[in-house]
Amino acid sequence: MVSATKVEGEYSFLSKNSHLDQSEGVKTHLYHFGAEHGNDDLKSTACPEQGPSLLDTILLSQWDNFAWKGHLDYDVTACQLKVIEGGINFVGQLNNKWNSFSLKEYDKLFESFRCSKPNSMKSYEGLLLCVAQGENDRPEVAPSASPPKDGLLLIANAYPVEYGHIFLVPAAVNQLSCYWDKRMFGLATKIASEVNNAAFRVFFDSRTHVVSDHMFFQACYFPNPLPVECASTVVVYEYGGNARSDIIVSETVGYPLKAIVFTSNNLKALVNVVSEICFSLHDNTTAYSLLISNNGTKVFLFPQVKNLVIGCSLSTWECGGYFIYHTKFEFDNASETEISKRMASVSLQDSAFEDLKHLCCAIAHDLVK
Repeated sequence: MVSATKVEGEYSFLSKNSHLDQSEGVKTHLYHFGAEHGNDDLKSTACPEQGPSLLDTILLSQWDNFAWKGHLDYDVTACQLKVIEGGINFVGQLNNKWNSFSLKEYDKLFESFRCSKPNSMKSYEGLLLCVAQGENDRPEVAPSASPPKDGLLLIANAYPVEYGHIFLVPAAVNQLSCYWDKRMFGLATKIASEVNNAAFRVFFDSRTHVVSDHMFFQACYFPNPLPVECASTVVVYEYGGNARSDIIVSETVGYPLKAIVFTSNNLKALVNVVSEICFSLHDNTTAYSLLISNNGTKVFLFPQVKNLVIGCSLSTWECGGYFIYHTKFEFDNASETEISKRMASVSLQDSAFEDLKHLCCAIAHDLVK
C-alpha cells in the first residue's frame, strides 16, 4: 500500500472532514487533479528527471499490492512474448488463461454507492483509487475517502492483458446511462497525462460498450511502443493559428488497419474534436476503438466494420498490433500475413475512410479556433 505520509512538500492531503459528494460504505485513495485556471495544455506535475509522478506511483503500488495478495488469475509478466517476423513487428503473447469475456454486467458489490464494477473485480481490493478534478493549484490525495460522483474509479482487472491493467469506470450511475461522456473522456485523457509514463496507454472500445451497456475505459502499461505507434503517418489537417489551440489530424500509412491520429498538447481541443467525431460514428452505427498514448497528447481512432468470419471487431490492443494467443500452436504459427489479413477484413473501404477523413477535418476546423 502507498503511505501518504511519505510524500512531502509538493502535494497536499485532504483532511477527513473535507467536503465531498459522499457515498456510503466505500473508501479508497482519492486523487484530485490540480485546478486548470483556464490553461488547457496537457502538462504533468512531474518532470522526467524527478522520477515517477505521484499518480503513477500510487497506481502501480496499489496494483502490485492487489497482485501480491493473489487476486490476479495469473502473472501476466511471466507470459511468453515475441515479435512476429515482418516489417510491422506485431507482438504476440502466449496466455492460455486470459479471459476475453471478463467485462460483463456489474454486480451488487458497489450498489452501496450506486456504482458498477466489472465481474473480474473479485472484491473491494480491486478498487485501487478514484481520480477526480480538483480546485486547488496542486494535486491532493486523500488516503481514505468516499469517491465523488464526478470521478473515475480505477479498478484492477484480474485478467490482465499487460502489467497494470485497470478499468476506468465512472463513479456515478447517472454517467453509466450515457453512450459517450465527454467529461469522462477528458478525465481519462488527463489521467494519461498525469501518470506521465510513456508505457501507459488508455483504451476505449465502442463494441464493448454495446455489450455491457456502460461506458468505461481500460488502461495498462506496455513496455515498448505498439506497432501502430511506429507506423508512418501523413498529415491531412493542421491548425496552428493559436499556439494553445493547435491540433494535427493524420492518417497511418502502410498499416493494414486504417487509422486516424489526432495530436495536440491542448486537452480541451483534443477532447472536443475526438468526442464530436465519436458522436458522429455512433449515429452512423460505426464500431471503433480509441488508443490514448504519448502521455495523453495523441489519440488513435480505429474505425471498423463487422467481419462476418471472426464475428466481431478487434480490441484496441489488437488494433495497435498486440495479440494474445491461447495455444502454443497458434503462438508459434502467428504470422504478419495472417494478422494483416485479419486487420484488413475489419478496415473501412477506401471511400468510407475518405468520407471519415473529411468529416474529421471539418470538425477540427469548426471546433479548434
